Amino acid sequence: MHRKIYLVLFAVVVMALPGLAQTSKLNGTWKLNNSKSNFGQFPPPSSETDTITVKGNEFKQEYTSASARGEQKGMRSCTVDGKEVNLTPDDARVQLGTIKLSKMQCSWEGNAVVFLETANFNGGTLTDKLTFSPSDDGNTMTMDSHITSATMNGDRKLVYDKADASAAAAVGASPVAATPGAAAMIHAGGGDPPNLSGTWKLNLTKSNFGQMPGPASQIDTIADNEPSIKIATDQKGGMMGDMNISTSLTTDGKETTSKGMGDSEVKSTARWEGNSLVINSKVDFQGSPVTIKDSYTLSADGKTLTEVTHAESTMGNFDTTSVYDKE
Repeated sequence: MHRKIYLVLFAVVVMALPGLAQTSKLNGTWKLNNSKSNFGQFPPPSSETDTITVKGNEFKQEYTSASARGEQKGMRSCTVDGKEVNLTPDDARVQLGTIKLSKMQCSWEGNAVVFLETANFNGGTLTDKLTFSPSDDGNTMTMDSHITSATMNGDRKLVYDKADASAAAAVGASPVAATPGAAAMIHAGGGDPPNLSGTWKLNLTKSNFGQMPGPASQIDTIADNEPSIKIATDQKGGMMGDMNISTSLTTDGKETTSKGMGDSEVKSTARWEGNSLVINSKVDFQGSPVTIKDSYTLSADGKTLTEVTHAESTMGNFDTTSVYDKE
């Protein structure tokens, strides 16, 4: 856990550098909500699913749309740096449906990505300004489109729901406070929480470190003696170099305090949510508040441990997924 706090704080510093700020709330699979959308003068599809991938300043949208004319698949990609790019005929991004683009430009507007497309259309020029904006809770994405040409002007507002938002909400919701003895009650059926004890080796090929490089190797040793949990991390290489860190937590909801990067003070609480151990931490770093949610989930066979980290700050958001195999 301490390793993740150091990693996240380092990521906040990196994202604060000019040109590297980004939002990961756009990442994910999105389903078009026709009832909340406004298609203007354009015919709506019967359904659409989009997959958005943002890594640093690289943006990619892949979509599958179904209508009376059949199924259509497409892709947009760009570097979000504000630079206009002239497209050559052999560029894979030229063909967008029935339209051939001549140039594009991508830029950040707060947490939104603005995609400006230019195409030759009916002997003139057509521009489409698309703004991809995530909601504050990350469960909704809005794509605003403004099309301008000599013969046509129009606006659309497409609203998408995150495909896994309902599942995420179900996992995160619990009416039981994490007071002593309540942790077991949060579990379905009131059973005991899984025991995370063991030696866990990071599986680099199955893990996703977002825009930050992962370590060369990592071993976590967990001693789970409810309500006390101790996590010892032995990391080699990577962005932070070699690290040996030990973290002690308690799952009865009591707040613990530890030291983070630059002598910052990290306050953490841990509790069970379903079968996941969830650790919520908060820290002020260089005048910026940072919140970190770290979730550990054990596979049904007890052989795989998955650690999902989501961090938020005023300078951007950060997500990683670390998968460990039991030794």
